[in-house]
Amino acid sequence: MNLKTLQQEVAERGKKMKIKTQTPSEIMLGIIEEIGEITKEVALFEKIGNKVNWKRPPNKDLLSEEISHLLINIISLSSYYEIDIEQTIEKLFKN
Repeated sequence: MNLKTLQQEVAERGKKMKIKTQTPSEIMLGIIEEIGEITKEVALFEKIGNKVNWKRPPNKDLLSEEISHLLINIISLSSYYEIDIEQTIEKLFKN
């Protein structure tokens, strides 16, 4: 799936599920939350920070899920401001 299709899918899924459109501030809070969850899992994998003493092992499936949540939030923010994220990334890679 390319980014344009993913961006459209995220928007359509929100409409189908009748999810209220989030404000940019709400989306940013979601991004920060997901970054925190990713950070916890990476700390477990890398055995760094105060997470080293946690009783559970790192979980690649959980890390994958949290990264996906982060990507969806970033795509939602892009869509809110009508940014074609695929086109923007293609421009960056051309330079």
